Amino acid sequence: MSPTTPGADGLSASERAYAFIRERLFDGTYAGGMMLSEGEIAEAAAVSRTPVHEALLRCEFEGHVRLYAKRGALVLPVTVKEIQDVLTTRRLIETYAVEYACESGHAGSQLLAAVDRQAELLTGGEDDKFSAADDDFHRGMVSATGNALLVKAYALAKSVPLRIPNRNMRTDPGRAAQVIEEHRAIAEAVAERDVAAARAAVATHLDHAMTSLLRAL
Repeated sequence: MSPTTPGADGLSASERAYAFIRERLFDGTYAGGMMLSEGEIAEAAAVSRTPVHEALLRCEFEGHVRLYAKRGALVLPVTVKEIQDVLTTRRLIETYAVEYACESGHAGSQLLAAVDRQAELLTGGEDDKFSAADDDFHRGMVSATGNALLVKAYALAKSVPLRIPNRNMRTDPGRAAQVIEEHRAIAEAVAERDVAAARAAVATHLDHAMTSLLRAL
């Protein structure tokens, strides 16, 4: 099968390899400092080596791995500087996003519904789904701007610390409840079209996120 030919799941071999690798980067299976073999990944993901190489090139662009000819891919550990850069970038993007949402009147009800969904997942103890819902909340806020470039920039920035939160939510369960409170403050400010409150809520949330992520490194 060609790397670009869709399989039964609708994904090309390259896309399946990419999803396979990212899942293991984010659940900690591929930890910082590990050297990954293209052949071993190809066998485990049931694809050829070509789509695995293409997937690893994407992961290298995202800052997760570094490729070495004939050796494989080194998983790069998340650093303090990366976390700081990510949160600075997110602050710029998300502050604009909530300002836009308040002024346009968009996204308030959707954000409140997303917070309710997170609360349900936390009550049910579904850690992995909770983390995905956390990303959905922020992505929905940024997507509401209608700016495709901002959405891509957010996705690239958010992907770096995604290798930390799942583990961090288990080691710091109080943080999950705090996240819901902070998200609700953002959503309520947007629903009320209160720009100042929305900006302050985003700043508080990202400050706490920075502290939590750095503690988890």
